[in-house]
Amino acid sequence: MQEIRLLDERWNGARLQLVKDTLLASVEAESGPGLFTDDWLAVPFDLAGLHPLGPVNSFGSPVHLVGLPSLGPAPVLASTTSGTLKITDVRDGDVLKVFPLPRTGTEERFHAVCDLALGHHRGRDLLFLHEESDRGPYHRWVSVVDLAVGEPIPDMAFDHYRYREISERLTLQHGYLACPTTEEVVEFQADDFSVIDKPFIHVRRADDGSWVGKVSLHTGVPEGRAAEIAHAAGHTYLAEAGDIVTLPDLEPVFTKRVPWVAVSRVTEWDGRPVAVLVQERASSEELPGRLCHLFLDTDHPKKVDLPWSVPPEVYDLLATPDGTIVVSSAGGVHVLNVDPAEASRANPR
Repeated sequence: MQEIRLLDERWNGARLQLVKDTLLASVEAESGPGLFTDDWLAVPFDLAGLHPLGPVNSFGSPVHLVGLPSLGPAPVLASTTSGTLKITDVRDGDVLKVFPLPRTGTEERFHAVCDLALGHHRGRDLLFLHEESDRGPYHRWVSVVDLAVGEPIPDMAFDHYRYREISERLTLQHGYLACPTTEEVVEFQADDFSVIDKPFIHVRRADDGSWVGKVSLHTGVPEGRAAEIAHAAGHTYLAEAGDIVTLPDLEPVFTKRVPWVAVSRVTEWDGRPVAVLVQERASSEELPGRLCHLFLDTDHPKKVDLPWSVPPEVYDLLATPDGTIVVSSAGGVHVLNVDPAEASRANPR
C-alpha cells in the first residue's frame, strides 16, 4: 500500500471535503504577526494527480466545497460573511457570486451562523443555515433558502435543542439532510434512574424537510467534522464513527457497534459497499490505532487491517471508489492507495 504525505503537521486538525476529483483541506488558522488575518485556511488539490489546484486562501468563516450546476461543472467554495453567502472560485479564490441572506428568526437580528449546507436538489439550489436562536443558549434553528429567488422556504425550517458542545455541522447529500444534536434522555436502572445528555443525528429529506428519523450515536460528532451520507452499491448510508445505518430505514449494518472508532467513511469497492475506518486503541497499554476496512454486504462484516501505522489523533477520513484513502491527523494529511478488486476478492460475500 502506497502512502504520500500531502500536507505536513502545520495542517494539524484539517477537515477534508471531496467533490468529484477535487479535494479541499481546511483548517482553523493560528493568529499572530505575519499570518493570515482571517480565521480559516483552505487549499484545493486534484486528487487524481495529487497536485494543488491553487494557492492557500483565507476565509472569515468555515469554508465548504460544493457542486452547483448553475455556476458551472467545477466545484466552488462557499462561506458566509455578515448577511451574505459568498461563492468563490476553488482555484484562485476570486468571488464568483454573492447572495444576500434574508432575515430569519427575529426581525431584530441577522444571521449568527453556526454552519451551512449547500446543494442542488430537484432543480433547486438550496441553502440550509444552522443558526443560534433567540429562545435560549441551547436552542438552534435551521432555515432553508432557495438561492434562485433569494427567499426562505418557511415550510422546510425546523428547530432543535443542543444540551452540550457538539458539532454544529450539517450534511446535505443524496437527498438527505443530517443534523447532529443532543437530547436529554432518561435511563432507568433497577432501583434508580438518571438523566443524561445523549448524542443523536436527526435526518430529514432535503427536498421538503420532512422527518425521516434519528440515530442514537455511540459517541458524539466531533467539532469540525460532518457526518457522512454516502451512496454505494445501490444503497444509501449514514456514517459517523462506529455508527453506520442505511437510509431511509435507519437499520444498522453491524450486529453490534464497533467500539473505539474515531471516524469511518463509506464508499464502493469493486461494486460492493465498504466502510473504511480508523479504530483507536482502547487504552494506553494497547497497540496503536488501526486503519481497517469491512464490506457491508455480508451478514457478519469482518474488519480487515490495512498495513499502515496510524498517526495519533486522527481527525478526518475520506475514501473513494478507486481505493484512495485520505487521512487527516496531528501529523498532517496522508494519502493512501488500496486495490479495491484485491480487497474484494480477499473478503468474498
